[in-house]
Amino acid sequence: MPLAYDPAENERFWERVRQLPGFPHGEEICLRYMLIESNALFRIKETLNFIGVREERPLVVVMDTTPMRRGEDDLKPLVLSVLKQAGWEVETCILQPDSSGQVHTDMPHILQVKEHLGAEKAVVSVGSGVVTDIAKHACYLFDQEHGAHLPYLVYQTANSVSAYTSNMAPTLIEGVKRTLTSRYPDALICDLETLRDAPREMTIAGVGDLLAVFVSLADWYLAYRLGMDETWTPLPELLMGPLDELLVQNAEGIRHSSLEAMALLAKLITLGGIAMSLSHATAPLSGFEHILSHTLDLQNEVRGKAMALHGTQIALATVLGAAAYHIFLERFDPKQLNCEHCYPEPESMHKLILQTFHPLDPTDRAGEECWSDYRIKLEKWFSVREKLPAFLDQWEEIRPEVAKRTRPPEQIRKMFAAVEGPTRFSELEPPFEEVEVRFAFLNAPLIRKRFTIGDLFIWFNWDREALWREVWETTQSTLEH
Repeated sequence: MPLAYDPAENERFWERVRQLPGFPHGEEICLRYMLIESNALFRIKETLNFIGVREERPLVVVMDTTPMRRGEDDLKPLVLSVLKQAGWEVETCILQPDSSGQVHTDMPHILQVKEHLGAEKAVVSVGSGVVTDIAKHACYLFDQEHGAHLPYLVYQTANSVSAYTSNMAPTLIEGVKRTLTSRYPDALICDLETLRDAPREMTIAGVGDLLAVFVSLADWYLAYRLGMDETWTPLPELLMGPLDELLVQNAEGIRHSSLEAMALLAKLITLGGIAMSLSHATAPLSGFEHILSHTLDLQNEVRGKAMALHGTQIALATVLGAAAYHIFLERFDPKQLNCEHCYPEPESMHKLILQTFHPLDPTDRAGEECWSDYRIKLEKWFSVREKLPAFLDQWEEIRPEVAKRTRPPEQIRKMFAAVEGPTRFSELEPPFEEVEVRFAFLNAPLIRKRFTIGDLFIWFNWDREALWREVWETTQSTLEH
């Protein structure tokens, strides 16, 4: 099945995307060239020249210390060699891991890269999502500070996340992930041999990151109908097409890392990043499943533990979110809802958030950071309270629209298992116990201003403990068959 919108077509791609409903006309988009093909590495000179970077302009190459292979070659020295042989003066900026053994997108790393930048330079990042987010946000801060635009090329090393083409950067602030406004790269290179030879778990994570749409798009539409998010458009759904069909049809190729499947997956991931950017929000690909995942990350962060692969964790969180949606869509009865009881007092929610996160961070910095974002959502909920009665009256019209944007939890799990993705939180690295997943499921809505189905379970006064038990038992019993 061919893609309706192929990002590798570049000019034709943008011409067609500009016709989609919801496209932000008049907005400057600096992502000018996307090269997704076999041996694309050896067209890096051509790509840099296309975005105006000539050989006399020094390059800052941002990488971490993770060893990577491309066939028989050590990838990073190979990329540096290709750049130097093409005539560039290369300055490397090497990102070091923290005590957890990982590099995280945080301000110290971002500022480290920013110190290497200069108006006469250009930037190339060689890495997966974290390296990309760090480099692009450093470029963004430099651009803002100097009123300039640094040319920036992303060399994607794995089909792992949708960060490569998004103009946002999920960044750790006081241990809590916050999505910061950032910028696009000017060019993207997806060398299919590099993607083929990336660790299998990274490719699996990329599939998992895409599966988020089967909760996030429902969340986004629900937020729109409740007046909680006016940015909704059909653009992301039209842009990405029938994702479930595409993943099912290409599961075998993804399992075997065929170049054809690597190209398709790279394009889908590229479309995901662009969909978020054009929507001016991560909402199309980030809903309840992401805040659940971020709450798992928070637990690991404050304990000094490594974080599981983002996309793989997202896939399992999506299964839980889809199960929660199934229950809500089946049982929610608007006639039984008392609207007057749907608006908790801010003081009580502030106290709840501090109490909830205090055991994780006794300084309460994490709790206060969560409250600073959550209070925005709560204020918005109060400000649109006149929309709730209309929402309830129109539920029979709204319900099928929400339902068509999600999938049964067992279908999502099977799609992920088809590419050999793990099916249990205990199989993640590091693994999670049920008590940690339960904490995330129940408290994820408290960490961010993003509206999700999790907020309705709180505001509509559902028995969330009973909901959790049913979601957990349902999704775990499915695994036995």
